[in-house]
Amino acid sequence: MFFKPFSIDAHSKVNLGLRVLQKREDGYHDLDTVFQQLDWGDTLHFEPDNEFTFNMIGLPFDDGGENICLRAAKLMWATLGKELPVKITLEKRVPPGSGLGGGSADAAAILRGLNQISGDSVSLEKLQETALALGADVPFFLKGGLQRGQGVGEKLERLELDFDPVFLLVIPPVHVSTKQAFEALRIPLTAPKAPFTFGRLLDKATLVRFFENEFESVVFHIHPEIGALKSELLKQGAYFASLSGSGSTVYGIFDSLEQAKAAQLFFINRYHTQITPPFI
Repeated sequence: MFFKPFSIDAHSKVNLGLRVLQKREDGYHDLDTVFQQLDWGDTLHFEPDNEFTFNMIGLPFDDGGENICLRAAKLMWATLGKELPVKITLEKRVPPGSGLGGGSADAAAILRGLNQISGDSVSLEKLQETALALGADVPFFLKGGLQRGQGVGEKLERLELDFDPVFLLVIPPVHVSTKQAFEALRIPLTAPKAPFTFGRLLDKATLVRFFENEFESVVFHIHPEIGALKSELLKQGAYFASLSGSGSTVYGIFDSLEQAKAAQLFFINRYHTQITPPFI
């Protein structure tokens, strides 16, 4: 099978607020969150080859042999009914366990790339089903942009911003286990809490006044240094700061690139930082 080599940018994300509504009978949790895709992340390179191969370059990390990209490829083989001869190279930039959805974004890029090679033979609806089998936030990365996520994160609704944010990501060298974070919340099997209330156009005042990430209470208790990053981002001029997902990344939102760069100077010698606009 011949095709021209191509690359797909796997954009990361932050959560603009995250509320855990209830624990479900299946052991998962119903969420209410807003995913914002970022213009920064890993890149997947696809090249024709004699057989399927996968390798990683860039940021080194130990995936324990459970790389989500390989799982995504295997699910696509099952969907397509055949294995495609393609060389995939993952150029890794997003640290695992950072709450930025790097692995999920990579998996979504694998699905998109292999579907493109197959001539887009798999429908978007079927891709969404495959994505959900890989992880709760993988479906978001197939759609991208700004999306409200409900259910376990797979029920998506497109939103719009009425302001222009600049994000400063501060990524400490701490791996936060999502499983442990959920367990620490101790959400019982009870009637759900109320979801966020806002329109499809998300304004700055609503974000600042009402949005929060419920994982902060447990993550900041276990890792006080992560909580200190949120306080410092606000001191450095961010008008909103939050933990992303279950961490470890804390981000601040600024009105301008200049303000974000000024704040970055405070953190840059101690932590990995990244300034990025949203990806719409």
